[in-house]
Amino acid sequence: MKEFGFPKSNKIKAKKEFQNVYEKGHSVVDGLSVFYVLPGENEMIRIGFAVGKKVGNAVIRNHVKRMMREVFRLHKAELKENVRVIWVARKRLAQADFKTYERVFLRLAKRAALLRQP
Repeated sequence: MKEFGFPKSNKIKAKKEFQNVYEKGHSVVDGLSVFYVLPGENEMIRIGFAVGKKVGNAVIRNHVKRMMREVFRLHKAELKENVRVIWVARKRLAQADFKTYERVFLRLAKRAALLRQP
């Protein structure tokens, strides 16, 4: 059951760390969201979520972040280690269902070469 947890050590929260990933990492773009990816050194995968005010009011933005966190939590075991990711939501993602969030996440992870090889 531990593989489905989402401890604080997996979260990116500091503005400085967000800026570091934005500036030094590369982006993978989709119609519904964007991944910014930066390889790390000897650390577990870390992820931050960004949902701008254009997406909607606070209730909608929080809902989007909850959905994003849940998708990451469920698929964390499939991802490579030693990487930092910022997942940025676009406005159209707010109207999507959970399956769409999963599809978008896995598509971006595959294009960013974050998925482990079976």
